[in-house]
Amino acid sequence: MNYTNKRIKKLSKSDILLNKLRKYAYLETLVIVGIFLFVGYLINPADIAFVHTQVSYLIIILAIITLFHGFENGLLAVGVVSLAMWFFYTPFPSIEFLVSLMMTMIFSEFHYYWTKRIRELKVEADYKATKLDDLAKAFYTLKISHDQLEKNYVVKPMSIRNAIENIANTTKEIKTNNINKKNALYYEKFLALVEKSFSVNSALVIYLDDNHHEDILSVENALVTYSTTAEKYPKEEIFNSYVVDKALNVKQPVYISDKAGEPTLTSEQESHFLVAMPAVQNNKVSAVLVVERMPFMSYNRENLISIAILLEYLAIEISKEHTLQMIDKITNVHDDTFTYEYNRLQYLKDMYNVDSSIMVLKISNELQTIKVHEKIIHMLRSLDMSTQVQHNKFHYIIILFPLSDKSSAQGFLKRLKHNIKNEKDKEFETMNFTMNQLELINSYIQDSYHD
Repeated sequence: MNYTNKRIKKLSKSDILLNKLRKYAYLETLVIVGIFLFVGYLINPADIAFVHTQVSYLIIILAIITLFHGFENGLLAVGVVSLAMWFFYTPFPSIEFLVSLMMTMIFSEFHYYWTKRIRELKVEADYKATKLDDLAKAFYTLKISHDQLEKNYVVKPMSIRNAIENIANTTKEIKTNNINKKNALYYEKFLALVEKSFSVNSALVIYLDDNHHEDILSVENALVTYSTTAEKYPKEEIFNSYVVDKALNVKQPVYISDKAGEPTLTSEQESHFLVAMPAVQNNKVSAVLVVERMPFMSYNRENLISIAILLEYLAIEISKEHTLQMIDKITNVHDDTFTYEYNRLQYLKDMYNVDSSIMVLKISNELQTIKVHEKIIHMLRSLDMSTQVQHNKFHYIIILFPLSDKSSAQGFLKRLKHNIKNEKDKEFETMNFTMNQLELINSYIQDSYHD
């Protein structure tokens, strides 16, 4: 029996070394300063910190420590050196001490802004990668829908992507707050879909119990949904299966294959399952589709990739719905996509202090609102989003600028007014907000800030 070998990217030796250095930063600082003072004592006990030499070796050491580790380690180094100065110098070299302290503070500023910029770029890259991944899965799902039509829609063909959307819409109509029950219904519909579209004879889905949604998927917190023809297995047996265990570890689809890496139904060892496909979100496995039986003609790489993409797509939809049930919302905004993206950016603000900006246009005329909103839609960048709401007699256009400051919103407003030809259409009120001003946004839309 051969299995696909999906490997996790290993850290290089330099990355491992850097991680260890950062983990023991204070110890490293003490060692470096200790060696520096020890060498100074051996060379010249009267000038142990080299403060009277032509080259300021002390400043060089402080620069290396502070630029690499930050202000705390730089201050620790200055403290140790100052203690040595107190015992070995008469009188105490106050000028050299103040210069060292000042340079440490300057170096720490460079370290702060450099690391902050790196963190912002990393968050921006991760956010764009997540958006690109979502779009890639959506486009690939659209391609699949053109390649293979549902067998039971002969008169009126229906794409697989539309079928998934119908699953989401069906479960949304169910009047229950039990997320586990909703999840079971989602996966029941999905299993029926793969049975019809890809001739999967028997399959099951293991997924996280909502009460343990922050945990790693395991026997203790997993729930199982079976297809109508699937055989029931104990959860321990499912998790002990090689393909399931391997898929959970590498977070990639794992299937029985031949020596060339192609799917095969023939194997030298007995196995209950053919395929295990994990749905991964935020680098955590939320569910695993396990295929038990599948016809030989349908068991090929193309079908397996298609099923994996559809599972990921479904997992995204489930995550969005569950997230929308537990998050704060802008007043009167019923656009789920906008709300989900707003809260994703709010999470980035809370976790990494990387801000985004929101601009709200307040217009009293409905026709003017429609005209301005159409102009805005054509001007938005790829990541920007907008939605339209109404409260009392006013209409509001809310524009979200991910990972951008207020200056970007002001620049967009200038371009918008430049592209609006009718002078009367340019007459509207605008306000700019940041991600931590949700209450102010709601007060502005509700027009309750005068109360």
